[in-house]
Amino acid sequence: MSKGKYSLTLDRIFLLVDIFMVVLVIINLALLGIQMNFESEGMRSFIKQYAFPFYELYMPVYYNFIFIDGVFVAVFITEIIIRWIVAIYNQTYHRWFFYPFARWYEVLGCIPIGSFRALRVLRIIAIIVRLNRMKIIDIKQWYFYKVFSKYLNVITEEVSDRVVVNVIEGMQDEIKTGIPLTEKIVKEVIIPRKEVLVNFVAHRVQQVTKEQYSANKDDLRESIRVAVSGAIQQNQNIRILEQVPVVGKAASAALQQSVYDITFQTINNIFEKMASDESRLVIEKIADGIIEAILIEEEDAKLQSTFNDMIIQSLDLVKEQVQVQQWKLKEKAAREQKD
Repeated sequence: MSKGKYSLTLDRIFLLVDIFMVVLVIINLALLGIQMNFESEGMRSFIKQYAFPFYELYMPVYYNFIFIDGVFVAVFITEIIIRWIVAIYNQTYHRWFFYPFARWYEVLGCIPIGSFRALRVLRIIAIIVRLNRMKIIDIKQWYFYKVFSKYLNVITEEVSDRVVVNVIEGMQDEIKTGIPLTEKIVKEVIIPRKEVLVNFVAHRVQQVTKEQYSANKDDLRESIRVAVSGAIQQNQNIRILEQVPVVGKAASAALQQSVYDITFQTINNIFEKMASDESRLVIEKIADGIIEAILIEEEDAKLQSTFNDMIIQSLDLVKEQVQVQQWKLKEKAAREQKD
């Protein structure tokens, strides 16, 4: 038998074993619950009076419960040993002795003491999760899972929102009471990265200049032509020049074209040079000077107060968003979708 067929057969066998173990554990837990009730003399008397057939049927189990529970434990231990051997053979875990630690709830659940017996519930949960992982069942479609998931999400969201709001309010209180936040930001965040910021600003200026100027060069040319034409037409001296016989209008037109060419060429040279590597050092110096000016101005009390107000207001917006109860919005959307 190939390893693939062996694995498939083994999975089917363990699937049947899992189903059998679920039934067995449920029966065992039911007997444990009944036994706990029979341990009380008052409850025994009540059952004897109002459910005598059941009382008479269960009394042999009550007197021999330790033996019966021992039979269940023996089956549980046998299953654990078999699965352990298979895990060793398949090298499921890094070391052979890891299995009982990975399935600690199964091992401890075999101890026939009240508090440990309760761990047998985890066997059912583990088997259900295993069956869900194998897509034999889909617990997400179960009513109890949906209810549990819904209220778990509600509780988780409410608790996490409250924690986040408390943290934000604590930050706002510290800022209001004069924590030197801006100074710390400048010294510990901005200054160590000033060179990176300068390079980034210089690169972006050159990139934007190159892209935008190339895309809008024709529009700029037309704008300069219109502006120069309008300025010359409004100039009194040019009007006088146009009145000179024979050469007046030609001189005016030539002057207008010259001014237009000079103006456009000057602006064109500036933008092209800004986009070239030759101007990178100059742009970096300008960016460095701007950042230095900003850092110096950080010492100004008015700017400090404005900066703190900006932070507090930003945190207020975050707080408002956190306080939105998303689970209510989801419920509302689900109801609207059904309608």
